Amino acid sequence: MDNDYPASHSMDTCFFAVDRDGHVAVFDTGEAGAVPAAVLSGEQAYEARRQFAQLPRVGVIHEREGRVTPNQPSEFNQHRGMLALPYPTLVFLDSLDPVKEEIAAGRGIEVQASEGVAVLFQELSEALAKRLHDSGACRGCSLYFSNEDEEFRPDLAARGFFSYSHLTENWISGPYGRVCRPAQPIHVDQLPPRMREAVKSMRFESLSFAETTHIQPIEHTECVSWESAYMDVTGKNIRPIPGREDEYTEHYEELADIGDNMNVEPPPGHNADAVEE
Repeated sequence: MDNDYPASHSMDTCFFAVDRDGHVAVFDTGEAGAVPAAVLSGEQAYEARRQFAQLPRVGVIHEREGRVTPNQPSEFNQHRGMLALPYPTLVFLDSLDPVKEEIAAGRGIEVQASEGVAVLFQELSEALAKRLHDSGACRGCSLYFSNEDEEFRPDLAARGFFSYSHLTENWISGPYGRVCRPAQPIHVDQLPPRMREAVKSMRFESLSFAETTHIQPIEHTECVSWESAYMDVTGKNIRPIPGREDEYTEHYEELADIGDNMNVEPPPGHNADAVEE
């Protein structure tokens, strides 16, 4: 199937995949996330997403761990909510005690979380943000935009799909993290018949979405990406995307300087001693 990306300068799209249990996930790629080569994606995937909005609604469980790239710092753990911007903010806490008054006043809504509790604030005030972060009550927070009002991009976690998002910035194809899970996962055989086979085109035979917080699709199948390098699922290693070794070689020295917590694999034929001399 030919991929039809919605913008020529990026691969900001989504794709679908099935796991060994027959459950279905949607992956939001951002601009740099790797996309399996033989998969429903691009405009076809967005059209499918619109059609899946007609499926019965289920509860959504918000994930904390899946919003963080393994072994890497993140805006989520660095408390982006500290900015107190006038936008919806999702905050994870160990308990509701620090925000009971906010919930009682209708300024925050508890939503289901996989660990601890989570509260959605339509606008996080500066005073509350400071109190939650100074006290250490906040376990992670990020801006949160529901797509329910956007016809082209409904929330599929609320229709039974596991939801993964690309976690790194647009300099590398990084892992995807499970940001939401459905309370009742849908099975691929429950999808509309004409969409079922298209979604089945990508199956992660060795994975269960219910058990897998982070996924790097390059480690499982042939993928395409605007990037020449990928970060493995552990967040510790950077390697060339198969078939992009020449481009990777061009950027290797720049990648090798990114920090001590990463192992940057030399390109094929690279002579480290020659570079040092």
